[in-house]
Order: sequence, then structure tokens, then C-alpha cells
Amino acid sequence: MNYIRIFINLLAVALFLALAPAALASTWYVDGVNGNDQNNCKSWKDACKTIGHAISLASSGDTIKVAAATYTENLNIGTSLSIIGANAGTTIVDGGGVNTVFTINSSNATLSNLTIRNGYGYNGGGIYTSGTLTVTHCTVTANRSHGPNGGGGGIFNNNDDAFGMLTISDSTITANASAANGGGIYNGATLIIDRSVVSQNKAKGDGGGILDATFVTNSTITGNSAMLGGGLAGGQLVSNSTVSGNRASISGGNVWYPGTIQNSILANAAKGGNCGGTVTSNGYNLSDDNTCNLNGPGDLNDTKAKLGKLGNYGGPTQTIPVMLNSPTVDAGNPSGCTDGNGNPLTTDQRGYPRPGAHKTDKRCDMGAFERQTD
Repeated sequence: MNYIRIFINLLAVALFLALAPAALASTWYVDGVNGNDQNNCKSWKDACKTIGHAISLASSGDTIKVAAATYTENLNIGTSLSIIGANAGTTIVDGGGVNTVFTINSSNATLSNLTIRNGYGYNGGGIYTSGTLTVTHCTVTANRSHGPNGGGGGIFNNNDDAFGMLTISDSTITANASAANGGGIYNGATLIIDRSVVSQNKAKGDGGGILDATFVTNSTITGNSAMLGGGLAGGQLVSNSTVSGNRASISGGNVWYPGTIQNSILANAAKGGNCGGTVTSNGYNLSDDNTCNLNGPGDLNDTKAKLGKLGNYGGPTQTIPVMLNSPTVDAGNPSGCTDGNGNPLTTDQRGYPRPGAHKTDKRCDMGAFERQTD
């Protein structure tokens, strides 16, 4: 009987230790309209007024819930926190044009359902991160980085943690500018972009939309500009993405040395051609000019893509649709479209089924937008 009691006691201790971090984690509440920083911030009724005050109260593993309002703040996060807004359309964190909006030196932070705007920093106008950061259902817009060696008008990922990364999903990175490289995003470590749109960003140097992405999947890169790589400069693997309408004053209007591409569309470069530098193909890509020299299975060179206009066609972000008679329809890898890790892609950028739900040819399309009929 004593052994049984000892075993039960040990089991209880083990369960307590396993559940303790979750049980001890706190949720803090911020309401920029009705809150007060003299409150205890432990409920909506007793909410803080500023996000910065809630951060000062929080411990590692905590969550901060932020009500709809505009918060003019420049925030520093040094511990593992989740900051969750009501939605990106109504929960706005504004840097006031004086400093970076979010500076993150954390092992594991999340920003969700926020608009991050009007930041101004040497590296990273909207966000500077040197930890592990997840950005989801956010809009990062109208931020600027300054200085001849600065970068990342929207986001600068300068990850000092060898195991860390920046992951962006279901988000919009738009209308940011860099005085140097990476108008939308400057990546110095690991960057994963999924189901997102990067548009209308500018860099005076390289990478108008993105500089050095690791994996870009189910995403649209459009209307960006730079000297080299108007849409994307550098990178590792682009999968099922649409890169269209970008501009480079020297080379690579859409992409410049992008690494490997698969099941993707390169089209309508405003200047500088679709591709600059070496492009490696895993197959089933389309370029509407002859600058990419695609030579993988199913690749199409100098072929019109027949795309629509960027707009709202379902899902959390804008996309570029493909016409029914586009050669990109049912032209993805017949074995199935996959992400950077070889996992099957079962949805497109919008979250719609891939392959299309009502197709007779059950084969995925090229690009970020999957037609639901063929």
C-alpha cells in the first residue's frame, strides 16, 4: 500500500510540474477607450489603457488581449508573450513616426490581429525582432527604415537565436519603405511566409518586397520596387506563389537570385524582366517572358499567364485570380503541390481547397490562387 501511495504522490507531482506553466500563465486586458493604467488589468472591466503598461505587468508565457482602438506606442518585448488584437481592421498600433513600433528580443512572441503602422527605425520601422516571432492575421503598413545601411521598412528579422525564426501567415505587408534593402521585409535569419500578400513596398537598394526569404508558400508578391529584385531578392524556396507586377531599375523586376521555385507564376514585370540571376526550377512554373530560362518538368517560358487584378476574392488577404483559360490552371505538379518541407498543400492563399473543390481534373494550379472549377 505504501508503494501505491508513493506512486500516486509522484504522479501528482509530475502532473503539477507538467501543467504548472499553463496554469500559472496570466491574461492581461487592454482597452484604449475605456481602460486605465491604474487598474489591475485582469479583466475587460479593469483593463489597462496602454499596451506598454500591460507588457510591464506580464511574465513569460502570458497573453495580452487588446480591444479595438488606436494605440500610439513604441513597444519593447523582452519575454515570451502573445499580443492579440480584436482584428487588424480595428486594433491599430501606431508608432507615431518617431521609432520602431515593436522591438522584440524574446524567445517566443506572437503578434495577432493587429495593424502595425507609422513606425520609423534604422532597422525595422514596423517590427524589429531578434528572437522567435510569429505574425498572424496582421497588417504591417506605412512604416519606414532610414539610414544608408538600414533595412526592413516593414520588418527587420535580425535573429540572434540559432533556433529562432520569423513566421508570417495570413498577413498583409504593404506600403512600407526602406532607405536601403528590404522595403517590406529584411531577413537576416529564418523567414517563413505563408498565405500572405506583400505589396507596394519600396527599397532604394535590393528586395523591394522581401530580402532573403527562406520559404515563401501560397503567397502573392506584387507592386513592389527596388534596384535588384523588385519583388524578391535572394531566398531559398518559393512554392505555389504569384509574383507579378514588380519593378527593378537594374535587374530582376519580379525576382533576383530567388533560389528554387516550384508551381509558381512570374508575370507582368513592370521593369527589369521577371528574373535576374540564376533561378533553379523544381518544375511546373510559368514565366511570361524569356528571362528566367526555366527548364524543369512542366515549366512554361514566354507564355501569357492571363491573370486578373489584385483584390478581395475571399480569405483574409488580397490575391490575384487566374482566368479560366489561363495555362496555369491544372498545371501544377501532377503528384501534388507541396510546401518547403514537402508537405501537401491542401488549400490556396485564401484557404480554399487545393485542388479546386469542383474540378474535373484533380490537379493543383500554379500560383497562390486555386480556381475551384476548371
